[in-house]
Amino acid sequence: MTASHDAKAPTTRPADVERKAEIVRVLLEVGNSADAVVAQVLGEFGVPTSVAGTLRALAPGTEPPTMREVAARLRCDPSTVSLAADKLQSMGLVARQPHPADGRKRTLALTEQGHELWEALRTRLHASGLFAGLDAQEQDTLLALLTKMRNPQRP
Repeated sequence: MTASHDAKAPTTRPADVERKAEIVRVLLEVGNSADAVVAQVLGEFGVPTSVAGTLRALAPGTEPPTMREVAARLRCDPSTVSLAADKLQSMGLVARQPHPADGRKRTLALTEQGHELWEALRTRLHASGLFAGLDAQEQDTLLALLTKMRNPQRP
């Protein structure tokens, strides 16, 4: 490395590293708390937690995705999504439907029972106290920050 290249390299301060490590630790704790609520509700519906990711990818109000799209969102193999979809379909929570623009593809959509499960999840997460310390404006700010972290703009 040349001296001019070293001068351009960003310096990492220990405080920056520690702060980011603490952010990750807290995010994981909050995620674990949310996962516990989700697992409890899924259990009450007799749904295994192994399909929670696939179910989450079918959020109401979004266009029904293909299984490949779900796999891409979850960063997993399409066969994993196919197995989860089979399980969810056998439980009456999702239905495979023809893609509206491409008849060769199939989408996954929540059934009425799947919507009921989603509503129960939303209600329980709201009542869980996860957001009790945040007012509406703080929740909006948190959502904006987490969304920005999830979709960073790369130079």
